[in-house]
Amino acid sequence: MASRRKTKNRAPGGATRPVGLFLAAGFIVAAATQANVQAIHRKDVVKLAFERGRYEVEDDLVARRGSVISADGRILAQNDDVYEFQLFYNKLPRSPGFYAELSQATGISIEELREPALVGQDRRTWATPLGGDEARAVRAITRKWNADGVSLAKVMHRRYPLGWTASGIVGLVRPDGAVNGLEKSFDSKLAGQNGEAKGFIDRTGAFMSIDDKDLRQLVQGKDITLTLDSVLQFEAGQAVKHAVELNKAESGAIVVIEPSTGNILAMSNYPTFDPEGKIGDGEDLNVAYRGMFEPGSTFKIMTLAKALDLGDVGYADHLQCSGALRVSTKTIHCSHGAHGDVDWEKAIAESCNVAAATWAGKIGSGGMHGYIKQLGLLDKPSLGLPWETGGMYNENDPAKAIQLATNGFGQSMNATPVALASAFSCLANGGLRMKPRLIAKIGDEETKVEAAGQIVKPEVADFVKNLMVSTIQKDFGTGKGLRIPGYTLAGKTGTAQRLQGSSQKGWVSNFVGIVPAQNPKALVLVMINDPKAGSYYGASVAGPVFVEMAKTLIRRYGIAPDGGTATPSPAR
Repeated sequence: MASRRKTKNRAPGGATRPVGLFLAAGFIVAAATQANVQAIHRKDVVKLAFERGRYEVEDDLVARRGSVISADGRILAQNDDVYEFQLFYNKLPRSPGFYAELSQATGISIEELREPALVGQDRRTWATPLGGDEARAVRAITRKWNADGVSLAKVMHRRYPLGWTASGIVGLVRPDGAVNGLEKSFDSKLAGQNGEAKGFIDRTGAFMSIDDKDLRQLVQGKDITLTLDSVLQFEAGQAVKHAVELNKAESGAIVVIEPSTGNILAMSNYPTFDPEGKIGDGEDLNVAYRGMFEPGSTFKIMTLAKALDLGDVGYADHLQCSGALRVSTKTIHCSHGAHGDVDWEKAIAESCNVAAATWAGKIGSGGMHGYIKQLGLLDKPSLGLPWETGGMYNENDPAKAIQLATNGFGQSMNATPVALASAFSCLANGGLRMKPRLIAKIGDEETKVEAAGQIVKPEVADFVKNLMVSTIQKDFGTGKGLRIPGYTLAGKTGTAQRLQGSSQKGWVSNFVGIVPAQNPKALVLVMINDPKAGSYYGASVAGPVFVEMAKTLIRRYGIAPDGGTATPSPAR
């Protein structure tokens, strides 16, 4: 708790005479009769109080800003006590020994410390503040040399240990206010409320209240604890940065969600910003929860799940894929030509558009729109972040038959990556979708883990999840190059067109995967927006990012290989 005290001397007869004493944080005092602010110590205040009597004080109590903390206890944002360092040269010793000791304490060269005085300046303030240990050493030197011209003033410094890898969620706060992220949306809870007290400093230097009724209650800022795992968040940030740069993409996002709780274990985007530097154009747009994209072929698993749940198709059904399907005035094509006789395992593993359009036709336009709403794709995710975005779907599209067919393979709709991850996660949780959860605790009060609703029956979810295994584990799957020896993973590739009006403007490469397929710990969604380095397919652009995150999850949580045992890796 910091304080700013306005002090009066109480004379023996009861009259009050001003002495111009200012006390901050219990040890910084400025004499009003001097031209500068001096740093003096509590024992000096006690001495003055003893010599002059007791001091009437109006004390402004400054609330500590709360910290942002990861689920594994790592600090993501925290206030550090730092001190502005200022010298007033007409009140300093001229001894070289004084400057030598001050240089050793501060790390500032003797030449830099003395240079302003040599060129006729009467004062200098250093731009880089001193830490607590440095400030304590400076105070000791100040006492030793009776150096009245040394000033130390406590200033706010907000530290972000994970840097840019968590900045898209945590945000940042400047001295003039919160800018974005959780720092902005939870500003009032983090900031707390400053207080005010009136009382006396007695001869021991202790503060005594005059009247409790005159106090303005000090409320310390609350800590915010997130569901994020600091290791996963850091690795997700590194992985998405590498993928965006390697593929010369416009942007990218990774969302890692725990299906059984809805807890977001990692949510990273790139490009982003350094919270202790300047923000470039567009760097504060976190596409993981504010960007809207077509899910592409990843949505086929959800289309099949709904058709099966309604009973409109059977588990053992087949269809014939000629590579094209006429729908109204448009022909739906499969990217790699005819698939021939297609069961549902092959349809998912080989990503058949004809099959997906057929399933969508069974669901119907009204059913599909209701399903998209049920999945939460059109809603803001309610994570507690500023400027959250809901998805887009034109329920009045005049070409409903074409819209419905393309919905089957994830086109003619837009949603945020975090909303898509939440929707897909029901397949890893027996068909039950949990509401996405980012805030675990506000102060000591835990937030609720809440179900969003049963999307499909458990047997349907398990059936589709097992089909996703074939995408990776079978040689005919589009994700066959994404295997991790010893582990059974489930996944689905996706490649969507980016449309501007009626014209295509690039691609969006997607991958959604479950780690591991049995007893899932996490669902991982990867989105790489507009890759320009050559390939744009989800398997080759987004798939490798999934593999890196799957390996991190295996290490982090000690996920056992098939038929084996493992232990979690320690936090780092």
